[in-house]
Amino acid sequence: MYIYINPGFLLVASPVCLCPPPSVVQSAPLRFSCFVYILKQARMKIETQVLPQDLITEILLRSPVKSLVRFKAVCKFWRFLISDPHFARSHFKLATPKVMFTLIQGIFTGDLDAPFDSYPFSEEIQVDFVPYYGTIFLGSCRGFLLFEVGFDNFDIHHYLWNPATRVHKTIPPSPLYGPPRPIYGFNPRRYSEYLRFRHVFGFGYDSSKDDYLVVKLSIRPLFPNRDFALVQIFSLRANMWENIEFTDSPCLDLSKERRPGLLFNGILHWLVYDKDKSMNVIIAFDLMEKTLFEIPPPDNIALDHSSCNLWGHSSFLSLSLVRSDKIDIFVMKEYKLQSSWTKTHVLSFSGIPYSDQLGPLYSTKSGDIIVDYGTELVKYTANGEQLSIWEHRGCPRESRAPMYTESILSLPGVSE
Repeated sequence: MYIYINPGFLLVASPVCLCPPPSVVQSAPLRFSCFVYILKQARMKIETQVLPQDLITEILLRSPVKSLVRFKAVCKFWRFLISDPHFARSHFKLATPKVMFTLIQGIFTGDLDAPFDSYPFSEEIQVDFVPYYGTIFLGSCRGFLLFEVGFDNFDIHHYLWNPATRVHKTIPPSPLYGPPRPIYGFNPRRYSEYLRFRHVFGFGYDSSKDDYLVVKLSIRPLFPNRDFALVQIFSLRANMWENIEFTDSPCLDLSKERRPGLLFNGILHWLVYDKDKSMNVIIAFDLMEKTLFEIPPPDNIALDHSSCNLWGHSSFLSLSLVRSDKIDIFVMKEYKLQSSWTKTHVLSFSGIPYSDQLGPLYSTKSGDIIVDYGTELVKYTANGEQLSIWEHRGCPRESRAPMYTESILSLPGVSE
């Protein structure tokens, strides 16, 4: 059965036999008559049926973003429907996450719920406003990616980008010790100050204000032997930076942490070193409450940057630990409760080269677990059995491959 797009509704046409009798096609001068005969037969046998609007909406909700962008030109009703914020939110909830990685040829994306041997597993995404090389992804939320691009002469820029709709926005540098800009030439003093003012990034969404937030967690010396945490927040809706000082925060060291904050249930999480405790801890920042707090790790577990990773497994905050040739996965069954940490999986990576980016990435709809090994993605069953390996040979990076979900959601103050 074939589906034709007609302004305002869908036409369902039953297949028809368009073959004329031999007497018509045997004579070469009658080719035009043959064409006319086919049209008449098609007009006589095609049966049309108007689909209900509810069914049309359900079909569009399950269409790819690229198709929806084109469908806006079909008619006014479709444009109004697809542009409706409620439709955009419903479409986002039905979409499946994808992974993005940088290859030598460009930036590619893949559907992790699809079999690794499917073709094409990866699809190239065009980035036409910045060079893709030197790109560092710093966060993902509701279809938008936060990334950093370093240009020559230490010029650093930050962008928000929707890979599906290609909408992007440049994030202005934070007014307090932002990246050095070589407008009047390179300033070594400012660059050394920028490096001394250590920081990590995160990106999330404040549902109470319908606002997207770029978060920069920095550590600034307070006394000779004491530091304090400074959280700088860029609001997309207000289009400005806000500074929040936490002078009573733990004495943290961010020098070993360059991974972006893990967004889980509206809260950003980082794995950082606590100088007071002489151990790594999980620091969290609540985007709605604007509070900074610590998440206790599992009992008798020493967290190490080279062997620990935070990720979201199903509906739980999860922690992975690399031990010898195995990966232990813990989930926090009740958020903030240390005793609720439970080991749920043990995965073996025997025979797979070790990488600093090694860590679980995604749990599929069928319950399989996909682990990022830097240049390879490996799929495991829930029982720890290795299913398949996909080698993508990605460019060297400082964090795991970013996850994102395609969306037609819009950014406040950004025209499409």
